[in-house]
This record gives sequence, structure tokens and C-alpha cells, in this order.
Amino acid sequence: MFVSQPASSPHCEPDSLLFIHGFLDSHIGWDPLIAQWPSEATTIVAPDLRGAGARRDAAGPYSLEQAAEDVARLIFERELHAVALVGHSMGAQIAELAAARLPDRTAALVLVTPTPLAGNTLPDEVRALLRNCGGDAQAQRSIREMFSRHLSAQQLARLTDPATMMGKDATQAYYDAFTGGHPTGNAPCGFLGPTLLIAANDDPVIPVAMVKQALAQRYHGAAFAVVGDSGHWPQMEQPKLTASILASFLGLPVTA
Repeated sequence: MFVSQPASSPHCEPDSLLFIHGFLDSHIGWDPLIAQWPSEATTIVAPDLRGAGARRDAAGPYSLEQAAEDVARLIFERELHAVALVGHSMGAQIAELAAARLPDRTAALVLVTPTPLAGNTLPDEVRALLRNCGGDAQAQRSIREMFSRHLSAQQLARLTDPATMMGKDATQAYYDAFTGGHPTGNAPCGFLGPTLLIAANDDPVIPVAMVKQALAQRYHGAAFAVVGDSGHWPQMEQPKLTASILASFLGLPVTA
């Protein structure tokens, strides 16, 4: 299902896509979505945050500010001049901060099941579960099963590989970062270019109503979409539909 409000500019035609993963994840969470694009269609970059994936042993700080600085540095290093920043969950917070830092190099901003930039306070029992699951494959698998609807056994196994999954220090620091948020989240979005918010209709973490509230309060004129039959990871649970929404907004081709 795709519900749209007028975007600030249709078909912004980025020359690259930069995917920013969320809490507990790594770049491999984007693989099903990336597979929907022809290899020659556009430049695609999907880095790991510090403390995650191939950078599991990278030193902190593990913060929203540091992550946004790392993304900005990567944009310059890769010489990306018109990038679409696509962030999932906590990665949406990071994507928004990076876009506000580099508006001249950001062609579009796409926020997938986005954690509010101002933060998202969770119940104590959820806090204990999430903040303390670093390095615990079974606990992280249970969390993903709880918050998703269609993650396969193979996907769950890859996401909880002890060699690449987020460890204790990064998990605790990133949990504090995304729940505490950033001061700019209390004001309208600092990026004024084309923006799309994507919700998932069965997401227990960031429900559709929360995304709609953010849209009304902070993202005036942005586009809005809802992915059906998906939990918190639509890029993995419904990659074809999610890719078609992205492609329509960005004016890019997808694999038939």
C-alpha cells in the first residue's frame, strides 16, 4: 500500500543511494532491498556503523553525532554529490542529521520505520531486553522475531552471526543514543529537500500512528508510504514493495 502526500520535489534523481542501518543491525539488513536494483542503475553504498558488522571491533563513541559525522565523511570520501540518504529505525535519526549537515550533497532523505529524532522512551521491560542483549545471539534473535512478521530463518541466522553482530558496549551506547534522541528533533526537520517517510502496517516498535504524528509535526510537505504485511524491517520483510516505493519516489529503475 502506498499513500502519498506531495513531496517537495518529484523524481529528485540522485546519483547514489546510501543505506544506514539501525540498532543491532549491520549492512546485511539492506541486502534484500539492494538486490531489487539493477547493478548498473546507480551507485549503492551500505556501510556498517561503528561497533556493527565488519566494524564490530571499531572503537566508539557509539552516538548519533559520531555516526552522522562518519556518514558525512564517507560521502566526501566516495565523492557522492547527489546522494539519497536512506535510514532505517535508528539509522533514520542518523540519516536526518547527516542530511542537515550536507544539504548540498543530499538529493533526498528517506526514513524507514523511523525512530523519532527527539528520542523514543520505551517501557522498562523493553529497555532491559534491548539494552542488555549485546553479544547475545539468542536474545537478539528473539527480539527480531518479536518485532518482525516475515524474517526468514536464514535472515535471522545472518543477522545474529556472533562474528558480526553488535556487542555489549555498542549496544548499550546506541540504545541510550536512540532513546535519548537529539535536540534538533524538537524542531522541524533541518533538511528541506525531498523527503519520504515509510511506515510498516504491523510494526510494534514504530507504529503507523507514530510516523504519521512525526509527519504532521516535523516533515511538512514530505511524502508518506505504508508497507503492508510487514513488521519493523520492511526492507527485509517486503523488499520488492519497499523498493518499488523508493524507486517511484526517487525516479530510479528497479529489477523487474
